[in-house]
Amino acid sequence: MRGHHKAYGEDGDGYYQWWDNWYILQCRGCEYIFVQKSSTNSEDLHQYYNEAGETESELIETLSYWPAPSKRLKPEWLGDFGVHIGDADQLEQAIAEVYGALDADLPILAAIGMRTCFDVAAILLGVDDDLPFAKKLDELVQRQKIGGIDKDRLAVLVDAGSASVHRGWKPKPKELDTLAEILEHFVFEAFVAPSRRSRLDADAKKLEGAVPARRSKKAKKAS
Repeated sequence: MRGHHKAYGEDGDGYYQWWDNWYILQCRGCEYIFVQKSSTNSEDLHQYYNEAGETESELIETLSYWPAPSKRLKPEWLGDFGVHIGDADQLEQAIAEVYGALDADLPILAAIGMRTCFDVAAILLGVDDDLPFAKKLDELVQRQKIGGIDKDRLAVLVDAGSASVHRGWKPKPKELDTLAEILEHFVFEAFVAPSRRSRLDADAKKLEGAVPARRSKKAKKAS
């Protein structure tokens, strides 16, 4: 523990009290520093029977953290879009905000953000922004940016985001994981993989010039 602060308050009659404890903590492994808040009050009680059959109670403790613990690890390739894609920073920022919503337990905003990420990615891939989502998916298939199976998956992602926008649909954690996997696969295949192939092709060309050429049989005999 690196620091502690305690706050206390009560109503005018003293019947209701609350306590907040703030702790600055540091992980003993990675040395990551974060804040833990422990909140209790005199109304939130857990009652139970002890071994003697007598009623006892204890305060219910509510814990919160800042920054929020990561609910889903960001892909290692998140910053590897490649400069030839255009304004990839906009897509990277949108994806980062999705992970922020996941960490903060904001499933509706996360689902909406994933739909936004698809929209931004489609524009970067040359699709007209004014097209409806279904037409954008068709255009991506025609441009050979995605396949038929990818189209079906992304249609689910778009529909989920639309349900959150228009109907306040709150996806469950497992459903969010599936949506995040769909988004990550799409972005990787559409942006990261081509960028890595281009870089690998360039490195291979350089290596080709550095590798000694095979000596001919005549040259071997002459030597």
